[in-house]
Amino acid sequence: MQITEIKRRRGHLCEIVLDNGEAVLLDSDLVAEKALGIGDELSADTIKKLKGESDYRRAVSRSIWYIERGDLSEKSLYTKLKKAGFSDVTTKAAVVRMKELSLIDDESYAERLAERLLASAVSRREALFKMVNKGVRRDVASAALDMFECNPCDQIRALVNKKYRTKLADAESVQKVFAALAHKGFNYGDIKTVLKEYSEELKYSEE
Repeated sequence: MQITEIKRRRGHLCEIVLDNGEAVLLDSDLVAEKALGIGDELSADTIKKLKGESDYRRAVSRSIWYIERGDLSEKSLYTKLKKAGFSDVTTKAAVVRMKELSLIDDESYAERLAERLLASAVSRREALFKMVNKGVRRDVASAALDMFECNPCDQIRALVNKKYRTKLADAESVQKVFAALAHKGFNYGDIKTVLKEYSEELKYSEE
């Protein structure tokens, strides 16, 4: 097959038009490196290899773009690349490359995420849930959380002072706050201890 036309496209791409009517999108740098030009003959195997190399380069470039805009786990990066339309093979290769470049590291990512979550008064249980949802393996997330000492009563106090202090006017309101804190993964005993500091006259059941 012979190249009949080369067109510049958006997104750092070139459209290679072949004499059989087929059009192939390739990374512009790859086209320049291979010195592809009008009149060049390309076999089906060569085209396949060029498309594979082009997709890989684009996936790596997109990966770096994603990483520059936010901390990511391997699974999160994989998901983003798949949503962007890259094949499974290309996506996995790009993720491996990011690991080789130390641009993603699930253990380091988990440590940073655990510290950030616990510092924002998120309970250990909720933090584990959030970390797993972000693609961190449960065992890695648990190990990361274990690295940080955290007083759940202090976390509850921080939340009460930030969100709930004005909602402790009566027993019914306190029960709603109690339920909200329990929903966030805090232990009933710790919640009870802290809320008594704000409204000592209120009594709570152990249920």
